[in-house]
Amino acid sequence: MIVPLLLLLSSLVLAITVLALRLLTVIHHTHARSSPPPRRQQDAPASLAVFLGSGGHTAEMMRLVSGLDWQRYSTRVWIISSGDLLSESKALALEKQIGTGSFTLLRIPRARRVHQSYLTSPFTTLYSLAYCLWHISLAPLLASVGPSGRRVFADLILLNGPGSCVPIAVSAFLPRLLDLPSPSLIYIESLARTRRLSVSAKLVRPLVDRFFVQWETLRDALREGDAKRKVGAWRLKAEVEWEGWLV
Repeated sequence: MIVPLLLLLSSLVLAITVLALRLLTVIHHTHARSSPPPRRQQDAPASLAVFLGSGGHTAEMMRLVSGLDWQRYSTRVWIISSGDLLSESKALALEKQIGTGSFTLLRIPRARRVHQSYLTSPFTTLYSLAYCLWHISLAPLLASVGPSGRRVFADLILLNGPGSCVPIAVSAFLPRLLDLPSPSLIYIESLARTRRLSVSAKLVRPLVDRFFVQWETLRDALREGDAKRKVGAWRLKAEVEWEGWLV
C-alpha cells in the first residue's frame, strides 16, 4: 500500500516539476527580446479580440481602438463580462459605424464582482477560467482556419483593466506550453494608474507579449525596479513600454 502511494506522489511531483520548468522556459522565450518580432506582415489581415472591462475600462478601450484599420481587422470578437449591458451596447454601436467585416460577442463569467468577498472570489475565478479555456484555448483547435491561416481564437487580443482579463490571458497563453498557435497578447494599463500597477497588470505581465503603461514616470519606476531585481538576467516579465496617453 505504501509503495504505490509513494510512486503516485513521486509521479505527481515529477509532473508538476516538468510543467513548472516548461512554463518558465516558455515565459522566458516570450520575453527574451525587448521587441518581439512580428508574427506577420504589418498590413496582413488579422482577426482581433478586444476585452471590454466595463465602466471606465470600456471607455478607455473604445477610445484606444477608434483609430484602428478595420479593413485589416475585418474579423472581430468583443469579449464582455456577463451582465455588462453598457459595454455590449458600446460594441454594437461601434460595429454599426464600422459597417464592414464580421464580428461576434463573447460573454464570459465575471472573475470577481464588485465588492465580492475574497473568500468566494477563487471559485468564481476558476469558473471564469474554465469558460475561457474552452472558448479561447480548446474550441479554436476544432474550428476552421482563421484569416491568417492559423487555428486561433484571434490573432491579437487587446486587454486592460479588471480581474476578468486574467483568465483571458491565461487561456490565450496556455497553448504555447504545447507549442500550439496562440494569440498575440497586448495589455494596456489604465490611465488612472499613475504610480503603481493594478493587481491584474501584475498577474498578466509575465504572459503578455507587449505591456504598456500610460505614464512615463510609472515606466521609469518599473524599469528601475526591474533593474534592481535583475529581471533582465533571465527575463520572466514583459518589458514595460510607454507611448504616451493611448486613450
